[in-house]
Amino acid sequence: MNEADTCRRLITPKIQASGWDDDLHSIAEQPIFTDGRIVVQGSRARRRPGKRADYILRYTRDFPPAVVEAKSDEEHAAAGLQQAKDYAAILDRAFKGEL
Repeated sequence: MNEADTCRRLITPKIQASGWDDDLHSIAEQPIFTDGRIVVQGSRARRRPGKRADYILRYTRDFPPAVVEAKSDEEHAAAGLQQAKDYAAILDRAFKGEL
């Protein structure tokens, strides 16, 4: 399974079963959560795409307590560990990783 299959078949159903997909809580799939870096090339500037997480779980609209990073089944779970830690830091959330 690739990363999209992992998300669709394994992760999304488990997140929903845990109660995150109800009226109060929400699951944001593939959200861009930063502005992209501005790159200057000569006299022109352009913005690169922002960072995109696989999931951001929101307790309320303005309170995202968790970031979930997915990988394909061909990669070890630790492959996304640093990425998840970086995203948690950007969102000012404590990191509590489990493999």
